[in-house]
Amino acid sequence: MTNLILSLLVWLGMNTDYDIDIALPNIVMTEPYNMCSAYGINDMGKCKAARLMGFYDKDTTIYLRISFNQTDLQDKSRLIHELVHYLQWSNGRHMTECLGRLEVEAYELQDQWRTEHGLKPVMDEFRKIMLNASCDA
Repeated sequence: MTNLILSLLVWLGMNTDYDIDIALPNIVMTEPYNMCSAYGINDMGKCKAARLMGFYDKDTTIYLRISFNQTDLQDKSRLIHELVHYLQWSNGRHMTECLGRLEVEAYELQDQWRTEHGLKPVMDEFRKIMLNASCDA
């Protein structure tokens, strides 16, 4: 996992202005319900509806589903999304930017990586507009 994280951080360093010379995040692989609980969703129905595949806890830990496969491009793209959040917090960007814009940036970088690897983007324009709109309210 360390080599995968390092390679994704190098890609992010080449495609952003974030300082990537930082400590590596902790990675916790866990069952979906445990991930939901750590995220603050304690109702099993809401957990299933959320379909949470991973998240960054705004400290030093990235949570991924136990089914995460390091060789699967879909899973790698989810990890890169969470690594963007890790870099945003590690570089202090969360202090100057609205959370909606930080989420848009994570999806845009994830989609850039996905496109380079022959995958379709996951961010649609409506979601992008809604996330950005939350910052203008």
